Amino acid sequence: MKIKSLLFLLFLICIISNTVDLVAQNSIATKKSTTAFNLPTATPESVGMSSTRLKMMEAKMHEYVDKGQLASVQTAVIRKGKVVQFDTYGYEDVDSKDPLKDNSIFRIYSMTKPIVSIGLMMLYEEGAFQLNDPLHKYAPEFKDMQVHIGDGKTKPAKQPIRIIDVLRHTTGFGYGWGFPANHVDSLYKVGAKRAGTTNREFLRTMSTLPLYHQPGSGWRYSVSTDVAGALLEIIANQPLDEFLAERILQPLGMNDTHFEVPNAKDDRFITNYTHKKTDGSLQVIDHPSMSKYCKEVTMFSGGGGLVSTTNDYLKFCQMLLNKGELNGHRLISPKTLALMTSDHTQKTPHAGGPIVLPGRGTAFGLGFSVTTDLAATEALGSVGMYGWGGAAGTYFRIDPKEDLAILMMIQVMPYNHLQAREKFHNLVYQAIVD
Repeated sequence: MKIKSLLFLLFLICIISNTVDLVAQNSIATKKSTTAFNLPTATPESVGMSSTRLKMMEAKMHEYVDKGQLASVQTAVIRKGKVVQFDTYGYEDVDSKDPLKDNSIFRIYSMTKPIVSIGLMMLYEEGAFQLNDPLHKYAPEFKDMQVHIGDGKTKPAKQPIRIIDVLRHTTGFGYGWGFPANHVDSLYKVGAKRAGTTNREFLRTMSTLPLYHQPGSGWRYSVSTDVAGALLEIIANQPLDEFLAERILQPLGMNDTHFEVPNAKDDRFITNYTHKKTDGSLQVIDHPSMSKYCKEVTMFSGGGGLVSTTNDYLKFCQMLLNKGELNGHRLISPKTLALMTSDHTQKTPHAGGPIVLPGRGTAFGLGFSVTTDLAATEALGSVGMYGWGGAAGTYFRIDPKEDLAILMMIQVMPYNHLQAREKFHNLVYQAIVD
């Protein structure tokens, strides 16, 4: 009897053990399928990084969620062609307590700009235009632009806006973000409200507004990349959403990157927040149930209209690390990317607005900021590092010297006071140990 009981007990142990193994295997499989990097993974140590030090970064990012400053955070690191860190923490929505998924969808806002800039430069490679071509060659409404000279007065622009100005934010356009606001800021704010429902209407509106400064004479962060997206539509004779899907997103396997969130993916689109002025707690500013991204989109904003996932944007990052190619799909040549990530504002002063470039060791290329003087940045990194970020705090950097790409996804506006980007950046770099 004792032998039978013992055998039965051993049988139960085997069943339980196999079940636990199966659950564990399924859990790992689920993790891989949800993340679906389509990029090889590796341990940090195998590529010269420290797991322990990367855990320090994750712990610091988790603090933001634990303290109620962020609803969630997702981080990822690629080095030497391998995904060596990926972490998902927090909630898609604080009120519902729906956990953040590995494939949750984020508003990437201005991280749309590098994608659209790559798209326009693909047409440049095909001989469709020259960088010194005037914008009015393709959009005639920009032929006779006026420049604001103060007190609501204007004078004719001395030279035309060129396509290179559109790519590097030296057009004279703005966002209406002056501190303190002036006459032109108010015009841009009103203009944004009546900019239209298509890129063609947007161009017509922008062409009626005075420029902040003479084209090419200063750097001012602006609607220039929205103009670039509209210009791309004209030159390619194709809507921006279709061009990006066919020429960039589908070849790279970025299947969760859209201007409009598909109905079938609504449950993965997360809530965007701000902080209450009273107590600093999170307050909803864009919920999926009311978001413009979940309605029919006809204005495809090249400057900030895309939503995406960490997985998708990692593929874009790896393509950049590969000098324009991923999985046999070459988008642009290494020479074109080298031009785009060069300093195009070396002799161009900052011309106003809240984002101060060039300066503090950072310049601007054609669609990306570029580190030119590491000491002046007062941060870890490398000369030649490039990237950009989004208005809700999303952030990426590409470091060719370290063969490194780093990516953080959060959703809160404004994000600056948290310094989450800066801490994420430095905590990743301190984990490099080779």
